[in-house]
Amino acid sequence: MRNHSTLNENFEQMLEASKPLQGIRWMLLVLFILLIGSAYQIAQQVLAVGVTFTPRAQRWLMVIGLIGSGFLDLGVIAATWTSWGKRLSLRLLQIPEFLIRFRWLSWFMFIVVVFLFPMLVLGLMGDLLIDVFPRLLAFSLLVFIGGVSLRSLFPELSARGAGITIGLIAAFVYHIATLLIQATDYPFSMSWSETSRYYLASLFAAGKIYGIQVPPSVLHPTRYLMQAIPFFIGDIPLWGHRLWQMVLWGICAIWAAYLFARRLKLDSKLLTAIVALWVYLSLFQGPVYYHLLVPVIIILGWFDPRKFWRGLLLVILASAWAGISRVNWFPVPAMLAATLYILEEKQGDSPLWRYLVPPAIWGIVGVAAAFISQTLYVLLSGNDPDTFTSSFSSDLLWYRLFPNVTFPLGILFNVLLVSFPLLWVLVTRLWKGRGNWSAIRVIGLWTGVFVLLVGGLVVSVKIGGGSNLHNVDAYIVLLIVVGGYVYFHRFVAETGAQQNTAYSWPRMLTLVAVPVIFAVVSGAPLDLPSPRIVAASLDAVHQHVNYAARDSGDILFISQRHLLHFDDEIDVPLIPDYEKVFFMEMAMSKNPTYLNNFYAELQSQRFAAIVSDQSLENYKDRDDAWPEEHNAWVQFVSRPLLCYYQPRLTLRVVHAQVLFPRPNVDECPVISENRSILADSSQ
Repeated sequence: MRNHSTLNENFEQMLEASKPLQGIRWMLLVLFILLIGSAYQIAQQVLAVGVTFTPRAQRWLMVIGLIGSGFLDLGVIAATWTSWGKRLSLRLLQIPEFLIRFRWLSWFMFIVVVFLFPMLVLGLMGDLLIDVFPRLLAFSLLVFIGGVSLRSLFPELSARGAGITIGLIAAFVYHIATLLIQATDYPFSMSWSETSRYYLASLFAAGKIYGIQVPPSVLHPTRYLMQAIPFFIGDIPLWGHRLWQMVLWGICAIWAAYLFARRLKLDSKLLTAIVALWVYLSLFQGPVYYHLLVPVIIILGWFDPRKFWRGLLLVILASAWAGISRVNWFPVPAMLAATLYILEEKQGDSPLWRYLVPPAIWGIVGVAAAFISQTLYVLLSGNDPDTFTSSFSSDLLWYRLFPNVTFPLGILFNVLLVSFPLLWVLVTRLWKGRGNWSAIRVIGLWTGVFVLLVGGLVVSVKIGGGSNLHNVDAYIVLLIVVGGYVYFHRFVAETGAQQNTAYSWPRMLTLVAVPVIFAVVSGAPLDLPSPRIVAASLDAVHQHVNYAARDSGDILFISQRHLLHFDDEIDVPLIPDYEKVFFMEMAMSKNPTYLNNFYAELQSQRFAAIVSDQSLENYKDRDDAWPEEHNAWVQFVSRPLLCYYQPRLTLRVVHAQVLFPRPNVDECPVISENRSILADSSQ
């Protein structure tokens, strides 16, 4: 990089320096806020958690130190208005020039900054850096050191350029680390649905694995098709499947981010890399799932608005994939193609109808391709067609748009938070340059963004969702594309070249800061039981399941079903029905056929044992997280199950339970009540 004569005039313009002292004061003010916020949250840890004396004393000393550092920081801010303070500040700004003589030290500082933060958060100081302010404080201090080292290595970079670059790199490395640490050999599920994903993926190779043919998943088939690849390769352990899923997360996001940055045709490889890092982090604000990035990759990588027939073929391919992925993604490939067409092709003297014909055809054909692919999958998969429409009969929980226990800030506030930087760019740039583009092009862009936003919000409030922004994923993708084109002046003007307005420092900082902060505050150390407890729990499951299997009865795994493949000590036939993730979908949608079949098999006590999560009978209100989902499971699954089966083994630490049939059960009032509810809901 040092052999380059310049790093790119646009990049330097974007990172143009302001008054050095003003920058130092703002930085110190942010540091003060982080110090006081960290002191408050660490104090809350002490008051809320019953820690032993030594950690409690250490934390109180840390709180006192943080508060003292905060007021010292205020004193330093005040000193920057004195003559000696100004001279000292300018001296400090010359540190990168001094470090130029010691490149090895600068490289060492750079490497430490990049890798130390994930080591601290995910290992060494995970319990202390669990809250937002302490984590942001540690990240900010490391980024400052990294920025100094980067400037000494590449003097062509401005201070802001170095800070932004190291911040993006450090956040990217940290996010990759949060993915990789999940590739563990822990034999039980690490979250409510984690290992269910591997079971659902295994259904594409069910004949080979279970010796019977089982219909593939109704939910997210393309996701599980991608996850199924290791099952076709060989006998890969559970940690390998976890690693493969993390690779899918990382590679698909990196690929999509690179293709978008490349499509902008920026003048510098450095700027292209920086934009790709920014897009990568922005995609995980949803997150946008890897199987949904496949159509995005297809369109961004090969779509050319000047080549109609190739564009049509790509839209058909991407839409066919979307059709067996998610219903609300049916129009997304065509809308993305139409957006690129509007951004890259000016209307010129073409009549309005002629300009709109290509995107209209792509839209009609794309949506049709999505419907056809979904219909073919429904017919060929072997599943009950009614189960594919469960989402249309599920409850809509509109209160989750606003702050609630399940999603503390609420969907709307979080959408506004991730949208604000790009919307700020769009509103200001499109208004200032309103004479550069025809009205239909600007209206088309805003319409696409608005439609996907509204659609995403509706899907987000469906029962089972609303705890993050993954249901507004299509909106996030389109906003990134439109905002990126407009920000970097790649929205082709109607006449001549549009004037490159100066890059606003606050706007640029906000664009970078939001996805970086989202990445930095996410993730946590793995909180797994000790190996001794895990081994004892697994042995207990083996004993109870194998004992029940000796009587030639069927063993139903509602949860922990991955053990049928990954645990050699369990050798029982697969019962395909009633797997937890799909079972929950049927409970939330009140599917009468599916649930009544389950009740009939409970009454006949078909199963010699049932493996499940701990079965609960209590209901939740809105003061608890996920109340509607919990209550649907209790009403339609747990309470009927406990009528005819009783817990024989409960392992709370690993979230597993083995239930055996109850003796002498004649009837269950709960099942009669549920059948009445299901009959009413189906009318």
